[in-house]
Amino acid sequence: NTMVTTTIKQIKDAVSEIADLAKHDTERAHAMEAALLKEVLRVIAQGVPDAQELAAEAIKACEIDYERWFA
Repeated sequence: NTMVTTTIKQIKDAVSEIADLAKHDTERAHAMEAALLKEVLRVIAQGVPDAQELAAEAIKACEIDYERWFA
């Protein structure tokens, strides 16, 4: 499942999906969170004009309260 997160809406959707997953599959939620942050950093590094807004939305994934771990 490749995450495409190049717009604010796509990032908001991804954060929402992570929040839903965190309720029942914390490992998968954590993996998606890591993938989201990596993808957003990659997009920002390309010099997009809305970098600050993209980062602000993506960081919301880190504010979701759940136990983070990888197997």
